[in-house]
Amino acid sequence: MAVVYRAQDETLKREVAIKVLHPHLLSEPESKARLEREARAVAKLQHDNILQIFDYSGSDSPSSYIVTEFIDGQTLKQFVTDRTLPAPEVGVLIGIEIARALGHAHSLGIIHRDVKPENVMVRKDGLLKLMDFGVAQIVDFERMTVTGQLLGSPAYMAPEALEGKPLDFRTDVFSVGIMLYQLTTGALPFSGRNPHEVLMRIAEGRFADPRSLNKSVADGLFRIIVRALARRPEDRYPTMAALLDDLVQFVTDAGLRDAREELRAYFTEQDGYARDLGARMTTALVAAGRKQRAAGRTVRALELWNRSLAIDPRNAEVARELRRLHGSRFARRAAMALAGTLAAGLLVLAIRPSLKQAAVVPPRVAVPAPLAPDGVAKAFRPVAPVAPTPAVATPRPSAQGMPASRRASVSAAATPAPHPASRPPTGPASTGVKDELPAKLRRFSLGPTPKRVEVWLDGAKQFDYEPGHTSLDVPWAGSHLVEFRSSYCLPYRLTLGPGHPVPSGDQIVAQLSWKDAFLVVKIVPPRPGVRIVVTTPESTGGGRPRRSLTPDPGVRMPIAFDQNDQSRKTLDVTVVAGEKTILKNVTVTAGETQTLTVPLDL
Repeated sequence: MAVVYRAQDETLKREVAIKVLHPHLLSEPESKARLEREARAVAKLQHDNILQIFDYSGSDSPSSYIVTEFIDGQTLKQFVTDRTLPAPEVGVLIGIEIARALGHAHSLGIIHRDVKPENVMVRKDGLLKLMDFGVAQIVDFERMTVTGQLLGSPAYMAPEALEGKPLDFRTDVFSVGIMLYQLTTGALPFSGRNPHEVLMRIAEGRFADPRSLNKSVADGLFRIIVRALARRPEDRYPTMAALLDDLVQFVTDAGLRDAREELRAYFTEQDGYARDLGARMTTALVAAGRKQRAAGRTVRALELWNRSLAIDPRNAEVARELRRLHGSRFARRAAMALAGTLAAGLLVLAIRPSLKQAAVVPPRVAVPAPLAPDGVAKAFRPVAPVAPTPAVATPRPSAQGMPASRRASVSAAATPAPHPASRPPTGPASTGVKDELPAKLRRFSLGPTPKRVEVWLDGAKQFDYEPGHTSLDVPWAGSHLVEFRSSYCLPYRLTLGPGHPVPSGDQIVAQLSWKDAFLVVKIVPPRPGVRIVVTTPESTGGGRPRRSLTPDPGVRMPIAFDQNDQSRKTLDVTVVAGEKTILKNVTVTAGETQTLTVPLDL
């Protein structure tokens, strides 16, 4: 679109960069508008991490250009292409600087909409500069859009941008989440064989657990990334400041207190910085864990020590801290959980609070999900930690030849504990005093298709089906209605209980039927005699072939979905008005109504 020149400002005696619109684009209004939009947006911003603009040609000039500060360095994309960051925390430091720049832009009503490593410059002294506001949306100006064109880079776009919905500052939060994922794992969360597959995965919120790609990604960072990448904007961080708070706390725990200074040291002396980083972080994490333990937040302390063990599996200070916990019932549980992990260098704990900690709500931790056959998992929702029941095979003593009283005691001691399915989950309000829980529950494994459904029991929503929530405990008395609900599908219902048929293997496997989508084609201005032909794509998996429908203008027409269809399909729309023929494409979603407006005066 533009060519960038390095130049000398003769008046102020400084180097500058001149971004000049290519001559063959000067006649295109949108290209000139984009350059003007960038000039207007950046002119409002004064921040150390945002490229500064000095001059703009103006919309009436025969040539279009902007003059900015010159950055002696390279793009972040160029920097990370051939390197692996020494720790995920360094990626978080980069994310902090970008989030600060975006927070400043948001405070002035500007959404960047194209945040990616290619649009971040790394100056030789290590200072980061966010640039290219060419597709920015200025909230307090009239929105500029291009019909039928997605503005921004598809791999970094938020679902609402793909669906043509209104954007807000949470759109940039999503893009920062993608950058955090990429910087800490070396891979993009949403990838595929072609752009269509990438966009489908973004729309469905499917990505691999970052911890499966890099074992150094801590659970705390995992939770931050998952929240930033939530498919629905309302499930993300509400502001860039809220995301920034969590990022800063995450690196502060590891002793990295000033992101700018840390990055300056890293970018200018990478080998030396990486050599000392592990020891610095381990010392800080152990100390932070001690502070949390002293405050009575033992689960939080163990999470911090987990991070330190990921760096130094045989850390003696962590081992000493764990030995100090042996004075309580809670400590004994923790020590048992740790016994098998120290040798492997990885601490994985899921612990219930003891009686002493009954008033402390344990932090919400995310449970990793197994990847689907294609290596992809849906986004994860944090769930409260529950202590797993160890499966230990204990030889049953023989009672043969014993006195009657001894045989009775052996029989009682060898009685197996109730199956975990008979125990309701222990939540934050549990006191940990009793383990005797109601036994009349039956656990069913769930297998809905599609996976994005809500699970309901007796008219009350229980949870969203997702990793960590794949089974349901049903009271085994009377009749109970289990439902899978989705805005895309017709509900699935099954009645369970004594006297009702029980699914094989206690597995509720269900193929939900898609709801119809609806399409409305509007002709502007209305004209009699217009003919509309809508052609549906051929269904995958041996479904119905392509069909042609001929709706009337403005009439809501149902679009059927086959069982093998995805939740979205693209239709070909042909509008014939006299001698004029207009071809359009429109994407419809099961259960939703899509309106396509076709102007005839163009």
